Amino acid sequence: MENRPVDLNLLVVFQMLMSELSATRAAARLGLSQAAVSASLRRLRALYGDPLFTRTQRGLLPTPRAVILRPLIEEALGIISGTLDSTSPQAEDRAKVVVVRVGLSDDFEMAFGAGIIKLTKQRMPNVRIILRQTNSFVAAQALNDKEIDLAITSGGITDSRLKHISVGSSDYMIVYDPRSRPGREPFTVEEYLSRDHILVSYSGLSGVTDDVLAEHGLRRRVLAATTHFSALSFLLWNSDALATIPSHAARALCGQGPFEMAACPLQFPRYAFGVSWRFDTVRTPTVMQVRDLIVESFGI
Repeated sequence: MENRPVDLNLLVVFQMLMSELSATRAAARLGLSQAAVSASLRRLRALYGDPLFTRTQRGLLPTPRAVILRPLIEEALGIISGTLDSTSPQAEDRAKVVVVRVGLSDDFEMAFGAGIIKLTKQRMPNVRIILRQTNSFVAAQALNDKEIDLAITSGGITDSRLKHISVGSSDYMIVYDPRSRPGREPFTVEEYLSRDHILVSYSGLSGVTDDVLAEHGLRRRVLAATTHFSALSFLLWNSDALATIPSHAARALCGQGPFEMAACPLQFPRYAFGVSWRFDTVRTPTVMQVRDLIVESFGI
C-alpha cells in the first residue's frame, strides 16, 4: 500500500457496481456521472489486473475475481467506516443518505405510502424512500433487474429467485360521488348495472369486476378506463359513474375528497398482498430493515 496509493473511492464504486450490476444505476446511486463511474472501473481493472466485470445484454456480470474480492472490500470499507468518530457534532451532517426503492401500484401508494414514509423517518432518518410505480405483472422482473429493492404487490410472486411474505388482504368496495345518489341504501344489482363505470385496469380492457359479473351472466357499462387509481378523484368528481376498487384504495380515496363507498351487491373474492425481495438482499442490511418496517406498518 505504501508504494501503491489507492483511492478508497474506487472501492466504493466497486461495491456499488457489485450491488447494481449496472454502471448507469451505480452512477445514479452514487451521485456521479456514468463517465466518472466508467473511469473508476478502468482504474479498478488496472489496480487488480482483472476485468472485474463483463458486459452482457442484461447488465454487468462480475468475474470470479470480483466475486472473491466483494466480501473483502466490503469488510475493509466497514472497518474504515467504524473508525469515524460518530460522536462529533458533525456526525449527523456526515451521515450517508441511503436510497431504498420500493415498487408498488398506486392503490398501495395511496393507502400505505404515507405510513411507510413516516415510520422510516422515525426509525431510519438517513434513509430516503423512493416509491416507483409497478404492478404484479412486472414487479418480479423489476426486482431481478435491480430496478427496485422491494415490491409490494397483490398475490404472491412465484419466481424462485425471490422471497415473499404476505402482509394483508383486501376485498372490493364501490366508490362514487354522493351528489349523484341521495341516501345511503345498499346498491342493488339492478342499480349497479344501470350506472356508468370507471374501470381501473392495467390492460384497460377488463378487470376483476367484469370476471365476477361474467360468472353470473352479467355485464356492466364501462364509460372509461384508466391505469391509475389516483385518477379516480378527478374522474368521479361531479359524475354519476361508479368505480369498484380494492377496499384499501377506496378508504384512501374517500379520505381525500367528498366521496362515499358502499358494499358491492355481488360477492367479490378477497385477495392477499405482500412484500417481495431478492435473495441477495440479505447482504444489504438497510433494505432488510426497511422491509421489516414495511411489514410492521401493515401490523404483521
